[in-house]
Amino acid sequence: MNFRNSLWLLIGIVFLSNTTLLAQADSIILQEDLIQGFIENLDDDVDFDYSTLYEELELLSKRPININEATEDDLKQLRLLNDIQILDIQTYISKLGPFISLNELQSIPSLDLRTIKAILPFVTVNESDDDYQLSIKRMLTEGKSVLFMKWRRVLEDQKGYIPADVFNPAAYEGDPNRYFLRYRYQYENRLRIGLTAEKDAGESFFSGSNKNGFDFYSAHVHLREFNRYIEDLVVGDYTISLGQGLIVHNDFGSSKSAFVMDLKKGGRTIRAYNSINEVNFFRGAATTINFGKNWNSSIFYSRKRLDGNTFTDSTDIENDFERFSSVITSGYHRTVNEIEDKDAIGLESIGGKIQYKQKDFKFGINGIYERFDRTFDRNTQLYNQFQFSGKDIVNLSLDYSYRLQNMSFFGESAGSGNGGMAHLHGLLISLDRKVDLSLVYRNFGRDYQVLNSNSFGETTGTNNESGIYTGFVIRPYKGWTINAYVDIWKHPWLRFRRDAPSNGREYLIRLDYYEKRKFNFYTQYKFEQKFINEPSIFENPIDRIGQITLHRLRLHFSQRISKNLNIRTRAEFSYFNQKGTDVWDDGYLVYQDIIYKPIGKPFSFTARYSIFDVDRYDNRIYTYENDIIYEFFIPFYYNRGKRYYINLRYDVIRNITLEFRYARTTYDNIETIGSGNELINGSTRTEFKAQVRYNF
Repeated sequence: MNFRNSLWLLIGIVFLSNTTLLAQADSIILQEDLIQGFIENLDDDVDFDYSTLYEELELLSKRPININEATEDDLKQLRLLNDIQILDIQTYISKLGPFISLNELQSIPSLDLRTIKAILPFVTVNESDDDYQLSIKRMLTEGKSVLFMKWRRVLEDQKGYIPADVFNPAAYEGDPNRYFLRYRYQYENRLRIGLTAEKDAGESFFSGSNKNGFDFYSAHVHLREFNRYIEDLVVGDYTISLGQGLIVHNDFGSSKSAFVMDLKKGGRTIRAYNSINEVNFFRGAATTINFGKNWNSSIFYSRKRLDGNTFTDSTDIENDFERFSSVITSGYHRTVNEIEDKDAIGLESIGGKIQYKQKDFKFGINGIYERFDRTFDRNTQLYNQFQFSGKDIVNLSLDYSYRLQNMSFFGESAGSGNGGMAHLHGLLISLDRKVDLSLVYRNFGRDYQVLNSNSFGETTGTNNESGIYTGFVIRPYKGWTINAYVDIWKHPWLRFRRDAPSNGREYLIRLDYYEKRKFNFYTQYKFEQKFINEPSIFENPIDRIGQITLHRLRLHFSQRISKNLNIRTRAEFSYFNQKGTDVWDDGYLVYQDIIYKPIGKPFSFTARYSIFDVDRYDNRIYTYENDIIYEFFIPFYYNRGKRYYINLRYDVIRNITLEFRYARTTYDNIETIGSGNELINGSTRTEFKAQVRYNF
């Protein structure tokens, strides 16, 4: 597809969409945009479980936050407000007194109508009626329960399910069905008890290596705000978020996206774990305790097993013989090798923080110590020779947050036991009623070592990177918003597929127009330029690096046709070039959504039809898809073909809801899909899901 054809297609989409546009400006749509921006910076096709995010909103809708009493962390947990918006809300209260009505939110310049509408279900101006002396017995007997049961399967035959023989010795042990179960008991937002169990496709079920049924189990008991001293207490599986993520942050975190002011991490230090990711959590106990008005402390202890490639080094007589070369994070236990690697490594973690906080100032000291039960003996390459190897690791950091009039300062400085350092500092400024500015500086040493970081940056790992990010928001007229950022970075040392120090730059600009309850339109352009190893016909230990350039252009339209019917249309284009070649690889994706949710009816559905033509993997196009409740599938599009799906939901009776999803992708230019055990001999891939939700 050449540029001229792309342009005519774009014009056609614009013309047709003038009569078929949709706006659904609520909290879920706003979070979808945030999640999609995060996923676009990842490298793989990922199926995410966002139950933690959406269950939190569901709870808050039943027990809204009193906005007049809310702390910064309370408002941050919504994940719908950036730091400038939170600052403006709290400044308004301090100057003019408590909100009498939520309609007053419209007088805050940084809050557009879309954001106000998104947060309204979760905030209130009513006085808090919290009783800190609620008995455990009352919370255990007066709560509500919900049970989810889910089944998923790819309908086409895949290579891994052919019985093992000399031609396919690494066949999967189990069947192609995926089973999922989640139980949750809850008393308001004070007590939560959860159990999650999952069997992936290809894993055995009540047989073989899984005699106890599911392959993965997770459970927790979370007591929240039990009294004025115990803020959080979790026994079981949980996540920890400290500072800006330089030493540990295994909750969902902000990253580069069109939401250019959403950069500062925050919220509660401890959260109960509900996801099905089998790696990114702690297992043990954790608590946050308040000491008076200004001091609090969080401590945690964890002991769990990880998958890993292990081996025995009989030549090292001075140290442990038992070693491992890598940690495996896929969570799959389907083949003989995967099953052998399951739970091969023990990891013990202990850590915490001490925090001092006033109205406009926070300061924290954070630390974590982790120890493996065998030595991590990494397969050292040139690019990773400074990364962690050994048996134990310690990280310490200082973080701060300070508000001064219309400015919000935040940051963290961290060190690892080997002497490596990492720094991240930011500033958010409300320059004018119509203009906000964000600045972030990061400098992660090449020898900084850490296991659980999740910080702002171009790459994962929080090392070997320095850069400056600048973003701004302009609200020129009512309903109009411009978001833009510039990020410039460098890697002082080698990286994977980059056999020399390198640098890069990235620009994004997005223009939004929103008309309340009717119409939403945005166009977004993104430019990225960085370096990667050039293809070589010689087997050199070090390759030359070459510059690559990627352009992305997106048009998105949405309109509410009626109270029951919404439609969405999107066209996206990508162009990729590697310096030294005259070839521009291009691609496009066009889709149409229909969302039918009649008020007061038990039946609803969402559907999409899309076409795509993307020349190569390097300019793949991501887009989220609506899924069954609490899930979003976010694939990337590559090759040429079409895809459609439909999600059906039916409330059988008051307490039981059934959901079904049918999705099918057909390729026009390939005869097989996937590789290895996932190989399908054909050009079509079909997936079916079913879920039942029972409230009692």
